[in-house]
Amino acid sequence: MAEDNPTLQSQYAGQVDADLARNTAEQERVRSEVDALRGRLEALEKDHELLLSMRAALGTPSGRKAKQTKPAKQTGAAGSAAPTVPGARRAKSASTGAKSPGRRTAERTGKAAPANTGAKAGKTSPPLRELVVAVLAKHDEPRSAAEVTQELTEAHPGRTLSVTVVRNALEASVAKNQSERTKQQKSVYYRAVKNDGASEEPAAEAAAVGA
Repeated sequence: MAEDNPTLQSQYAGQVDADLARNTAEQERVRSEVDALRGRLEALEKDHELLLSMRAALGTPSGRKAKQTKPAKQTGAAGSAAPTVPGARRAKSASTGAKSPGRRTAERTGKAAPANTGAKAGKTSPPLRELVVAVLAKHDEPRSAAEVTQELTEAHPGRTLSVTVVRNALEASVAKNQSERTKQQKSVYYRAVKNDGASEEPAAEAAAVGA
């Protein structure tokens, strides 16, 4: 029995060595397959990106969307579902169905209805220069162009005003000696000139209108 032990050990050692060799060979085979599959996966991913860029360049929808939208276009002909009227067509039919009183009057008289300008006929609004001077005259402290624009917008909501237009009118009033310009730091303010000399031109204009 003692003499058989070295032989038995050598047999086990040989079997273990063979198993190790097979395990190592199997690892190499699996590793090579994994590398091949990884390379195949990378190639497929690159092909996928290339195909997506080609489809985006061609501007064609995906196959799944095309299959879903194709039966929807044929349901109207089969009569199973009523065709949907576009929103623009519904809005147009609604607007043509009901006629405004001005339009009905225009159709009966054959004349177009006058536009609503927000002012009565024969009544003209005063010049913007006079309006800005009137706003300045109500305040003792100087006012900026933005503040004057806000007051005029609240007092005359039907008139389109901007800070640039009001500033031009204020500068015109300064040129006419109806107001004076002051500068505080980086801001410009305007104050109405309260003296008799500033009212000579308005008085002359009023006299000309009265004549």
